[in-house]
Amino acid sequence: MKRILKVPRVGRLLCGVLLLISLHAATNRLADGKHAFSTGRYEEAIRLLGEAKDGADRCEADFYSGLAHYRLKQFNLAIIHLQSSILCAPGNSDSFIALAAAYSDKGDDNHAVAALDASLELQPGNVEALRAAAILDLKHERNDRAVTKLEKLVALKPNIALGHSELGAAYAGTGNLDKAREQFQQALKLSPEDASALLGLGRIFEKSGQVEDALRTLSHAVKADPRAYQPHFVLASAYNTLERYSEALAECNESMRLGGKNPEVYYQMARAYRGLGRPEDARKSLERFSALRLQSGREVDASRQAARLLLQAKPLVTEEKLSEAIALLEQAISLDNHNPQILFRLAGLYYDTKQFPRALDSVQAAIDLAPSEYIYHYLSGLIEKDSGSPETARKNFETAVMLKPSAADGFNQLGNLAMTGRRFAEAIRFFEKASQLDPAEPAYQVNLEVAQELGAKQVK
Repeated sequence: MKRILKVPRVGRLLCGVLLLISLHAATNRLADGKHAFSTGRYEEAIRLLGEAKDGADRCEADFYSGLAHYRLKQFNLAIIHLQSSILCAPGNSDSFIALAAAYSDKGDDNHAVAALDASLELQPGNVEALRAAAILDLKHERNDRAVTKLEKLVALKPNIALGHSELGAAYAGTGNLDKAREQFQQALKLSPEDASALLGLGRIFEKSGQVEDALRTLSHAVKADPRAYQPHFVLASAYNTLERYSEALAECNESMRLGGKNPEVYYQMARAYRGLGRPEDARKSLERFSALRLQSGREVDASRQAARLLLQAKPLVTEEKLSEAIALLEQAISLDNHNPQILFRLAGLYYDTKQFPRALDSVQAAIDLAPSEYIYHYLSGLIEKDSGSPETARKNFETAVMLKPSAADGFNQLGNLAMTGRRFAEAIRFFEKASQLDPAEPAYQVNLEVAQELGAKQVK
């Protein structure tokens, strides 16, 4: 059965957890930065925490910097700092929860779910993380995964109506209507005005042919949540079944007025118009229904075609047919401009062919979609460096090594930039780090020796 569920924002759901995190007492040198954060002075907190990111303080400083950026709605920066804190302290489940909130508010549900799942591996009984992850599973119709999480949640918190309501929606999504009905009824015992449970139960009644029960339950759902469009849509279907076409049409219009965008609304409108003897209106509604369904299918097909073009471009790069590879990837990005991998590959080819402005545009678009990918920042650093913007390049390489502290070449690039600026002591530190991370690479040792030699002359 197609699930209809009012889905809350996961970032908002997790805000309570983040508030508790923010009030954690400060007992070390990060005190000033933490205090600034807890009192809402987020920009000051970021500055203070940036000054405290040495040695043992780095993990916690990155964590609170991420929270401060999140509060400022700077989601990409929040993600970068939180990811860095996770690499530094992978056992901190709070970092994963905060990362999930940032990804969710950014609109990246896949990464949000991955962060929540990682948090649950550390704290399997975390109620907020269980519910947030389950909501995202429900939103994307991963109903079996949602059932597993929500069964655990209901066992931990059996007296919360919303948990039973959401478990009912998950069961309905798997086709288990008997268990779904049980959960909706349990939710209504705990909270008779639970709009989600009323909607779910009304949907089951409507699909089971218990139309009068569906009308009664769905009308109750409308009263419980007058701003929700979903009950009106299901009511329209029930009224059409009873051949009460005027009422069905009114419910369709109300669903759309409240923001309903389900293509099925137009199908129910067509049924109502046909029953009212308005064939031309019925035809137009069916055309609109078909167009929306076709558009959805085309979007899926376009993403698949773009992925195929990416695969076709790979051997062309190997054969150094870069112009042909670029043409394929430009075609791919015209089909799916929200695929960061295609954008990154295209940026790399633009860089290889010295098309620096295009390379920058493409890699920045990739970073905006996937800000925690270190290699995207690294490529951006290379492009900025070769475009004559060493300061911007330095910031990109610093972000890259934040996200991947084992990236020897990132430290080497920072060393090269320091050498260009004749900051030999700084260059020595970066080349030493690169050599420690990858002692088998002779270039790093050579760079270190040159920096040491020039640094010694500079002192003299």
